[in-house]
Amino acid sequence: MDLTDEHFVAAAERLEDALAALRAHAGEGVAALDYFGEIEEELPRIRSWLLDPAQARQWPRHVAPPGYGLLFAQAALASFPDGAAPSFPAGAERTDVGWAVRQATIWYGDTRVPGWLELRAPLIVVGSLTVDGLLDDGDVFDGYLAVAGSLRARAIHSAADHLVLGTISAQAIFCSGNDGSLVAGGDIVTDLFVPGEHAYAHHGELWAGVVGTDDRDAVVAERLAPWLPAGYVRLGDENAPIDRWRILEEIAAGRSPVLAQPRPVTFPAPAPLLAALAAPEGVTDLDLSSRRLHRIPREVSSLTTLALLDLERTPLTRLDGIEGLTALEHLSIRHTPVRSLVPLQALTSLRHLDVSYCRDVQDWHVLLDLPALDTLVAHGCALPTHVRTRLTAGLGDGLIGQGPGRTG
Repeated sequence: MDLTDEHFVAAAERLEDALAALRAHAGEGVAALDYFGEIEEELPRIRSWLLDPAQARQWPRHVAPPGYGLLFAQAALASFPDGAAPSFPAGAERTDVGWAVRQATIWYGDTRVPGWLELRAPLIVVGSLTVDGLLDDGDVFDGYLAVAGSLRARAIHSAADHLVLGTISAQAIFCSGNDGSLVAGGDIVTDLFVPGEHAYAHHGELWAGVVGTDDRDAVVAERLAPWLPAGYVRLGDENAPIDRWRILEEIAAGRSPVLAQPRPVTFPAPAPLLAALAAPEGVTDLDLSSRRLHRIPREVSSLTTLALLDLERTPLTRLDGIEGLTALEHLSIRHTPVRSLVPLQALTSLRHLDVSYCRDVQDWHVLLDLPALDTLVAHGCALPTHVRTRLTAGLGDGLIGQGPGRTG
């Protein structure tokens, strides 16, 4: 997009007015403007860039992050003659499936893009943006998307920074990488939301039918599987188990595979457990946290050297099958719906136990029968008074966490 010194000088003179206009337009989502940094504090530096012709012509390198881009675009609006402010498709190229932006571009006014929109450079929209297909922004090194209004697309694939002062809505949102951020001043509304390690924020609500939040694809796949037909997710596959591009492309074409109701799914044993059982000799640590583990297979007794087991945030309601792990010293069942601790009585080497936020346990007295226990982490646990009293006497500082007490 070709801008002249006139545009930069005009923008430099109107930064305060532009910021006031954006804040007024953002309404309750105004906090999103400062997500990437306090814009008001940066006004002197932004003005110095715009007034230096050598730096200004390198935009948008100096007009970043996206909040600064919005500010510049709003401030520059008055420098265009009446009716001459750029709008779609200025700066865009036709592709086989829609449009692509490969140079820094500003569009003024509410904008509708027929088909896909591929972003490989910064795009600033002073208005709302609707994409009748897939919005794919490349990655954080290519550019960013800044929208003064709301963003609506059939599907979104995001790895760059998105700043939208209004609502972000799409049938599916998949994020990639851990460098970018998806930020809405209003709500995020979607049927399928998979942020991965990508940062996201909303100053309204998150309205999502299915949310796959985890940095491990295998765990996300287990959460999505009941909501997609067979073939879209390969359970047990640690390498790219979700066919995300198939999902995105079908939604972009108007054929969403997302089911209205979940289907029954048989989940295989977690891959780390299968690997440990396949070669049990010398296995000392096993992390099954957040895995869809509904039962502990009896075969775990073959892990005779296992000293540390993490079962945090699994859906386990029973610990039957753990009895054979006689060498186990450290165990976490934190945030699980486990109901009975009786199987722990067989763990004669257990020294460190984390039962924090286990709300469903019915037999806390079992904790008094663990002979090697020297550390108990019990945040948010309603331990009976007599059990807590005896544990305090026996463990001293080894009892960590003061949950709500109850009598009994």
